[in-house]
Amino acid sequence: MVLGFSIAVGVLAFWLLGYVLRDIDRIDGPNYSQMLEAELPQQLIEQRDQLEQRQLELNQKIQSAQEKRRLTAQTTGDSQQTINQLLELERLANEKSQPLTTEQQQALTENLQLFLENQRQAQQLNSELSTLNDQLGDLRDQVQANASAITSVSVPIQERYNELYQRHQWQLAAYKLGLLIPLLLVCGWLFVRHSGGTYAMLVYALAGAVAARVLLVMHEHFPAIYFRYILIVLSLAIAIGVLVKLLRLLDRPSRGWLLSQYREAYASFFCPVCAYPVQRGPLKFAYWTRRSLKKHSLSMAGLFPANEGDRPYVCPCCATRLFESCEQCGEVRHSLLPACEKCGAERTVPGE
Repeated sequence: MVLGFSIAVGVLAFWLLGYVLRDIDRIDGPNYSQMLEAELPQQLIEQRDQLEQRQLELNQKIQSAQEKRRLTAQTTGDSQQTINQLLELERLANEKSQPLTTEQQQALTENLQLFLENQRQAQQLNSELSTLNDQLGDLRDQVQANASAITSVSVPIQERYNELYQRHQWQLAAYKLGLLIPLLLVCGWLFVRHSGGTYAMLVYALAGAVAARVLLVMHEHFPAIYFRYILIVLSLAIAIGVLVKLLRLLDRPSRGWLLSQYREAYASFFCPVCAYPVQRGPLKFAYWTRRSLKKHSLSMAGLFPANEGDRPYVCPCCATRLFESCEQCGEVRHSLLPACEKCGAERTVPGE
């Protein structure tokens, strides 16, 4: 539960800092569109707007003419179909020597006139579309020339915008780091103060969340080349700090580290100093390693005197006294552990 809630605290702290940093990102920076509107020549802007408006009107006229041509072509096709039917009737009537009726002859004449009128209108629409397309092509050339002029004029504006944007990013990074660095220093102080204590997991969770946010801010706002150097230097500093702490621990081990080492060695029947097997009691004539220790059974205890393990013992390899007589009760006790298992007398852990 402690581990689970520590992870939850770290995630929630990371989440909370993300919302705070997101609010900082909402600070307005330079606006490129506003800079263009303010610094571009007014004549080019008006020309661009006029060309866009004319282009929109020409596109609408072209669409309208194309729709009219489609309807005219459909009407022409219907008229041509009717004319073909009437001509077929006329041919059949001539074969039978029976001329068309007045109504049929009038319908043929009207459809011929309608067909010719549609053909004339289609030619006019084609001519109009050709003219409109030519105008649209010329207008596109003017739009391209206007865009090229605006681009050439906007180059210094773009450079100035890039400079202002970069400066704005540095300001955002300064605001974010101004918030995170004090928190990181506080977490570092708490880490040094409470490392290994009651609230160590809480400090680890908060420090991890803040450190992760600092790295993300640096990665977001700093150039890649700077971020790589900062990350490498920071990692090197952490590695050196851990190595220095380990070397100091080897030179001047703490009580807890010594007790852990001594306790594990005694429990495994090895010398805490040189790791030579403690051959006393039922295991006096046995030999084992850390892997084969479980294979040795204490069933051999009946082969030895009951008091075989109640004598002082010195490691034959490094001459470290491992078992000795207690100064208060006279019974054999562990030399490297703080308390006598018989009377509970305490003393300083050797090597502390």
